Amino acid sequence: MAKICGKGGKVAYGSVIVANMVEWSMSGFSMGTVKKDPAFGDTIAEYCVDGVGDPGTISFSGNWDPADAQQKALHTACAAGTSLTNLYLYANTSTFWRVGSGGSIFVTKSQAISLPRSGIGTISFEGQVSSAAMEQVGTGT
Repeated sequence: MAKICGKGGKVAYGSVIVANMVEWSMSGFSMGTVKKDPAFGDTIAEYCVDGVGDPGTISFSGNWDPADAQQKALHTACAAGTSLTNLYLYANTSTFWRVGSGGSIFVTKSQAISLPRSGIGTISFEGQVSSAAMEQVGTGT
């Protein structure tokens, strides 16, 4: 079984790498459930799926670079409420995730900056995936 290390990971907005990102994550796709009403004699709760999937969220963070155009562009998209279809989360040079056909990503948090007195400033971003799940492209290591 292959294992993938995050060392080759990156985040790209379009064809340009977002500078200094050191980690990314996806919450994953989930299916909502509904609790069935209990009936006479039931001894355990029952659930069914409601048929409405939630494509999840993404997040990524790294070192803050106030001069990086891509970090600024992501903030601009967040502030404008613009959805993105060209945000890519790379595990390595040949494997990445993107939003599926017909879907988009809304940047819901940007410029979350932390600047410690004796360390490097960090920045984080979050996004809501909408209308289609994230899909994996490639299977390389």
